[in-house]
Amino acid sequence: MSESEPCSVTQLLSRLKYAVENDVGEANVVGEIGSCKVASSGHVYFTLKDASAQLACVFYRYQAASCRISLREGLRVELAGRATVWEGRGALQFVVSRVREAGVGSLQQQFEEMKRRLEAEGLFSADRKRPLPRYPERIGLITSASGAVIQDMRHRLEQRAPWVQVYLLPVQVQGKGAEHGLARAVRMWSEPDRFGLPPVDFVILARGGGSLEDLWCFNEEVLARAIVASRVPVVSAVGHETDFTIADFVADLRAPTPTAAIELTTPDAAALMETLDSRALTLRKQMARALETAHLRLLAVERSKLRRPQELLMPFVQRLDVLHEEMSSCCGARIQDAAHQLALHSARLQVGRLHSALERANERLQNALHALRVGARARTDQWKANLHVNEERLAAASPAHALKRGFALVRAENGKLLRRAQDAPAGTRLRISLSEGELTAVAEQGTRI
Repeated sequence: MSESEPCSVTQLLSRLKYAVENDVGEANVVGEIGSCKVASSGHVYFTLKDASAQLACVFYRYQAASCRISLREGLRVELAGRATVWEGRGALQFVVSRVREAGVGSLQQQFEEMKRRLEAEGLFSADRKRPLPRYPERIGLITSASGAVIQDMRHRLEQRAPWVQVYLLPVQVQGKGAEHGLARAVRMWSEPDRFGLPPVDFVILARGGGSLEDLWCFNEEVLARAIVASRVPVVSAVGHETDFTIADFVADLRAPTPTAAIELTTPDAAALMETLDSRALTLRKQMARALETAHLRLLAVERSKLRRPQELLMPFVQRLDVLHEEMSSCCGARIQDAAHQLALHSARLQVGRLHSALERANERLQNALHALRVGARARTDQWKANLHVNEERLAAASPAHALKRGFALVRAENGKLLRRAQDAPAGTRLRISLSEGELTAVAEQGTRI
């Protein structure tokens, strides 16, 4: 087409689409989600913008279904996809193949937070990990029925242990809700009779490698707790050697890859056959030596013609005598040692009893002394109380007390206490004692009242 000839809109847009797809093609782009809507078809249409531009994006349903990030306005994301031109509207468009949060994504933060929390509960402790049987007969496999993982594991198992029976329980191993299917599968193998499954020696959770988003269903708490509660051991074989999930930490055994899980849990048939051949050779040699020894003994018996059969028993009789003597000597020494130990323990026991009796006597003595002190103190207090009462009574009966109440004591000149008036004739000199001081007087006439 010459430059002077005009082209149609379709032709121009086709040329633009070809140029964009070939010159730009696959790209990664970071920005903030603007407007976002989900069509009835399941496709997600949104804009990705920065401070000065925006880009129309489409996330088709078959890929959006496995995305664990909920796209919303204002979310900063990193997109992987390809640039193209939508000819229907003549608009530049970015077809998204993968979405992850920009920077340190929230998924990684959730992973670290859940890891710390479950580890604090003791779910990662080695003490609760159960050992696997050395020679398993039946293995339960939980993985996708399609893909290379199951084929690789089957091929490796046929090489190492072809006699082991493997039962597959197919599940979804990626996308929204996959963790619930995985958890349910673990619970089913934990109770095989209830769900009509054959019993197994252990279960292997397997999946190939992928991004953090792809493997996220193995980081969900519902699956971790199902593994912990499982009645049969669980082996986690998720991703590549550098991939780690919460399932790896709570499982009874972590395998770096799905095929490595087969190598870690099954014996190597070649090495096992080599060991069996070596032991069989050793047994054959031991049997040959035993038969040769028996044959030589039989020849010796035949040559002796059994003229004196009791001579055949003599070595055994002598051996019995030696053993009897050794047993008697050993028993005598043991009995003597036991008697010595018994006497020693008896002496210790007697000393212990005497010490215990002295302690009990001392305790009784201390109790008696305490009771004596308490009784003496109580008796002294009683005597003091009685003495105080008697002192008060004596004071009340004292003449001095009566004098203080207004009474007086009348004595003759010779000091004799006068009780009756006729004892003091007229002219008798009297001494009158008051509460304070004394008076002298002369009786005028004695009057009897």
